[in-house]
Amino acid sequence: MTRPLRSLGFLTIGLFDRDDPRAGHEATLAIIERAERLGFDSAWLRDRHLQYGISSPVAVLAAASQRTHRIRLGTAVIPLGYENPFRLAEDLATVDVLTGGRLEPGFSVGPPGRFDEIAPALYPDTAEHEQFGYERLVRLRRYLAGDRVSPFSGTEGIEAYSERIEPHSPGLVDRLWYGAASPASTTWAAENGFHLLTSSVVQSVNSTDFDTE
Repeated sequence: MTRPLRSLGFLTIGLFDRDDPRAGHEATLAIIERAERLGFDSAWLRDRHLQYGISSPVAVLAAASQRTHRIRLGTAVIPLGYENPFRLAEDLATVDVLTGGRLEPGFSVGPPGRFDEIAPALYPDTAEHEQFGYERLVRLRRYLAGDRVSPFSGTEGIEAYSERIEPHSPGLVDRLWYGAASPASTTWAAENGFHLLTSSVVQSVNSTDFDTE
């Protein structure tokens, strides 16, 4: 059964040269601008650490938000093992505000790649205590939803404080994606209200092709 195409997007790693990283990042931004002119509905960035691909897709999408007006801007995916959910929530909400509500953030969970080698740099004092499961993603979602993160709100001297992550971008929490890697994680995403990125899911538990119907 054929179905009409509802939307069309593309995914890029955003490769760059070690000795001239600006050119590669500018090329990625130019691709996103051109994609909008051509009528693409969305542009998605991969996340690469200690490689020659975009390591900070949120920052790149912030730049893209100022060069585009319509195209939706996504991440596929941000591995949360590298991230502090509190700070990431601030960054994501800020970029969503800049885009006018066009951000489509996708995430994965699990330990960072080559973790034993980079743990002293990434988590020098807490590596053995870090948890890399779903809880990290659930916490991020709570922060983006506007849940309280501090018992204090009000004014202290000339400083005004909020009890939630600021800026708050209403609607962003309903545009979160999960990059599933198995039928079990697909089920978790559905049960927890995430949109689904399925590129890593290729087989079901009985080794037949994975069917998203």
